[in-house]
Amino acid sequence: MIASKAIDLIKTFSQDEFRKCGLFISSPYFNKENIQIRFYSLLKKYYPEFDNRNFEKEKVFVKLYPGKKYNDGVMRNILSGMLDLAENFLAIQHLQNKKFNYKLSLMKELSERKMEKLFEKAESEAEKILNGSIAKDEIYYYQSFELALEKKRYKEKLKSTLYSPDNLLQSMSDNLTISFLILMLGNNTYIANSNLKMFQFDPSPSLNELEIYLEKEAGNYKDVTYIQYYYNAFKLARTQDEKYFYELKKLADTSYSLLLEKERRDIFTLLTNYCYYKINKGDLHFRKEHFLLHKENIERGYYKGERNFLSHIQYLNVVVTGLDAKEIKWVEEFAGNYKKDLDDVNRENTYNFCRALIYYHHKLYSNALDWAAKVKTDDLSYKHQLKSLYLKVYYDMNETEPFYSHIDSYRHFLMNQKNIPEVTRHVISSYVNFTKRLFDIKNKTAADSYDLFRLKKEITDNKSMINKIWLLDKINEIEINRG
Repeated sequence: MIASKAIDLIKTFSQDEFRKCGLFISSPYFNKENIQIRFYSLLKKYYPEFDNRNFEKEKVFVKLYPGKKYNDGVMRNILSGMLDLAENFLAIQHLQNKKFNYKLSLMKELSERKMEKLFEKAESEAEKILNGSIAKDEIYYYQSFELALEKKRYKEKLKSTLYSPDNLLQSMSDNLTISFLILMLGNNTYIANSNLKMFQFDPSPSLNELEIYLEKEAGNYKDVTYIQYYYNAFKLARTQDEKYFYELKKLADTSYSLLLEKERRDIFTLLTNYCYYKINKGDLHFRKEHFLLHKENIERGYYKGERNFLSHIQYLNVVVTGLDAKEIKWVEEFAGNYKKDLDDVNRENTYNFCRALIYYHHKLYSNALDWAAKVKTDDLSYKHQLKSLYLKVYYDMNETEPFYSHIDSYRHFLMNQKNIPEVTRHVISSYVNFTKRLFDIKNKTAADSYDLFRLKKEITDNKSMINKIWLLDKINEIEINRG
């Protein structure tokens, strides 16, 4: 096989792109070398894998130059020329697909030639394309700035004494400011969320000058959806204040259709992550908020996105949050109705595991274990989830020997799995250790209220916890049973 950047690039082409690239190479305007046309004809025999044993430099050279001795320099030049053509094809195709940029480039050329009528026609078409944008994001406002700038430059070329640039200058300034604000708020939101530690928030002692500017300016653009989206997302990450959660939630309800696919996914993630954070702090009413967000995401069909299927992670999250919110009937209907929307690879394992969770919540522990046994996977996240479920079942069944045996198995699993991040390993280990201590307390013949009180405080105060609510519920059961 020929090792070449040109071949590596062409291997990424879809069938339609490869065909169009052939037309591009055959055009005398873009390519004046007949050898490249002949080389492309040879490439068609080996596309898309290019792994045929006959696809070697020497053999290809013989087909291009019958009877001539192999010349590696000539072959390298052919490959270099093909790389240039492939890159030029992609650049031109990209410009043609970006209709606004295409019209803007045309406007610049028409402006140089002072073709007033044609310039105005291209300008009108560019404005139409821009106004047809669904999402008014930083790209939209920057393109609005570019359009106003080109109009200003064209008017200046005409040197009309009646021309006043004030309106265009203001438009340029506003659009550039809004584009900058959206971009910077987006970047700072990403940084703020990246700096959040698991289940906790460390506030900075003061805002830096850029953040002060962003906070001040965002208030001046309350009608710009993307500024308000990123501002509230940024403030939520910085402060963890509930009011920004509800502002984001309101924006998701009223302006969801004005966001692009990425932001639609992100706003759902931000809201659900915040609910998870609040639940782990002990704010139990966010259980319902958490569930309602997942329910709305499903019922409105937002879960599909560009993939057009329901990810197994999201399916599992819906089931877990629904059971946590005691919406067991709705969860049972969801599990059955949406099983078909899961991808083929994960469908059966995900469904079987979720059935096990549902039976566990019905306190039908034998059924839960039967369904859990149907899950066959090497996926680490599933293995952890299964081990966690078995731990809960043995705890509730009060099966002493299976419980302690499983504790040892769980610990060995955490110790031996090198792919588990250290932070995650610590979080899961804490959950396992807390569960063991609670089981020990539950099975003491004499009540030790101080041990229980101390354990409850440790769990409540722990910021890096999974299954915190389950543990606190189990403590509550012991407290009730002991009066």
